[in-house]
Amino acid sequence: MTGRLGRLVAKLKWVGEKVVAPLRRGEGPNKFRLSSVDTATTTYEGDTGWARRPPATVACDRCGSEIFQHNAHDDIDCPRCVAEYDPEAFGDLELLSMTCPVCRSPMAQGRRHPEQFDIPQWATCEQCRYHWEYEHSYDG
Repeated sequence: MTGRLGRLVAKLKWVGEKVVAPLRRGEGPNKFRLSSVDTATTTYEGDTGWARRPPATVACDRCGSEIFQHNAHDDIDCPRCVAEYDPEAFGDLELLSMTCPVCRSPMAQGRRHPEQFDIPQWATCEQCRYHWEYEHSYDG
């Protein structure tokens, strides 16, 4: 009986470890993630506000080249032609991608109110779960 009970306990412990393993983070005092890697919807760090917007790549209106804008307040100058845009022209240009400032991966981005905003309102990195949110007030 003790042999069977011991094997049963060992088997239950093994199953428990398999269930908990994907949720473990492994470093620091917080040993668990809030969700597994494949289904993560939570973010680990992030920023709010246009001044903290992640780096973005837009298309030049004149020649179609990619223009990288590191900071939201930087001028947008085409490296291929003479086109120069003020930072306020960002919404008039085609947004090609946003880059995660933490791990440099492409970010998923979008607008929650496309009829009111011509700029992205959020961006999330699928790799490291960094999230940026454009903070604004709702004037109902």
